[in-house]
Amino acid sequence: MTRTGYVLGLNLGFHESSAALLRDGELRWLVEQERLSRRKRALGQSPADAARACLAAEGIALEAVDTIAIGWDFSRTPLGRSRRFTDEGLRQLLFPEAHPDHMPAVRWVPHHLAHAACAFHSSGEPEAAVLVVDGAGETQATSLGRADAGGVELVREWPMAQSLGFFYASASKWAGLGEWGAGKLMGLAAYGRPRPGLPLRAVDGGYVLDLDVEPEPPADGRRPRPPMMSFPPAYEAAVAAGFAKHFPYAARTGEDTISYADLAASVQLATEEAMLALATEARRVMDVPALVLAGGVAMNCSMVGRLVREGPFERVFVPPVPTDAGVALGGALAVASESARFSPTRIDHPYWSLAVGLESACGAARAAGLVARQLPGEELASEAAGALAAGKIVAVARGRAEIGQRALGARSIVADPRDRRNHERLNVIKGREMWRPVAPSILREHVEELIEGRIGHPARFMLAASPVRPAQRTRVPAVTHVDGSARPHAVDRSTNPFYWSLIERFRQLTGVPAVVNTSFNLAGEPIVCSAADAVSTFTRAEGIDLLVLDDLLVTRA
Repeated sequence: MTRTGYVLGLNLGFHESSAALLRDGELRWLVEQERLSRRKRALGQSPADAARACLAAEGIALEAVDTIAIGWDFSRTPLGRSRRFTDEGLRQLLFPEAHPDHMPAVRWVPHHLAHAACAFHSSGEPEAAVLVVDGAGETQATSLGRADAGGVELVREWPMAQSLGFFYASASKWAGLGEWGAGKLMGLAAYGRPRPGLPLRAVDGGYVLDLDVEPEPPADGRRPRPPMMSFPPAYEAAVAAGFAKHFPYAARTGEDTISYADLAASVQLATEEAMLALATEARRVMDVPALVLAGGVAMNCSMVGRLVREGPFERVFVPPVPTDAGVALGGALAVASESARFSPTRIDHPYWSLAVGLESACGAARAAGLVARQLPGEELASEAAGALAAGKIVAVARGRAEIGQRALGARSIVADPRDRRNHERLNVIKGREMWRPVAPSILREHVEELIEGRIGHPARFMLAASPVRPAQRTRVPAVTHVDGSARPHAVDRSTNPFYWSLIERFRQLTGVPAVVNTSFNLAGEPIVCSAADAVSTFTRAEGIDLLVLDDLLVTRA
């Protein structure tokens, strides 16, 4: 029986550690550990700081929490024998100051169930088909299921040897983009032409990854093997044999990246076809209008765009945190759903993290010797829009931060989309490759003016790519990718009034209802969170002309 209704969800995995705080199923706070530690993806870090930040922001102590929910069930892995993954080990890792008698109950939620709960319970859908597609959970890589008022049920799974996430990551490594280069590979795919020869193929009922590999023997009791974070060597070699059929026929060591464009296009197309086949099977299993999608593969916005436009569902929902950071929320939702008081939040905006306040903004600007003027919101939006129209680049750190990997107007760098040179300027500022695209934030009322076809709910979180109307591509060249697509962010006035006002004022000045939007961070760093983070990044990025910091307009001395 719950006492307060508070559930603290944690991702205690191996990357993207996070914490989420719910009350009776209502989302209160979600904080990603990387935003506090300033270590991108928080590799190997516990979510201790994130958990404390959630509790502090809510103004409660750990004793007020009924249950801690973990988005992994390590008892299903050899690591379950490790003391770290026991209730007492968890207390010592995260809350060593807490008395054992004051620790909340701990629930270990299966990883894919946590992903599925995150997507379904935050979608607002009364019933939905469910797809979870990532690198790996405890024992599986892909799960298919159904969800309704009775809960979430996963009815079919594909093993880790069939991992679409690992397959895509292997291709990223082969192309020299690194194990975390999936987003780069997706951008590179637009420059190439897909060719046959990959081991991944769509089939009736889903997909098959044809790998001629002997199954790995189970780990022995003396050396427990953790859950897979990538394909083991034998599987990696089998996948590479398919990549070697594509020019330039060898893993990249120093060649020009563009030489791997055809491989990227082939991998992207194969992944899209596999996901469309999975969606068709999901519609057969659960014949309802809505699909909810989670797992790291759901970050592939080109694939999500095709599901929205061509898939068998009328509605597709992807949460703003489909990656492992989202299982903190999903684990908490799975536990909270067992209560009669359960009332989950329909997530229509991403602003659930920590806020920048005026006091901290003034202190950070003053400490850095910057010039700051405090302005009313509408005047601040007008000044920023005028600067954009005059060719300046403006950073924004205002209000509660976004959750997930997309900056959506609360921690963004924005520019004029009419000038193609701004694409290059932003990539130089951020230390990114020149061939990588940047995206538009578009007033929701004007999306159809620039974008062709359905965009769906994922466009609220910049998670679905769509074609730019041919007649509009010369109008917004900075955000039009080489294949004519863009990754639109539909900006709703009710969820971010300041950002909407900034773009609306820019539209009044220029006639264009959109701005370029990229995340407020530099290469290798997480998106900024606090006022101090924003000021530090602004002072190190000389190409950024102005900083909107809470209600301050900040310039260099």
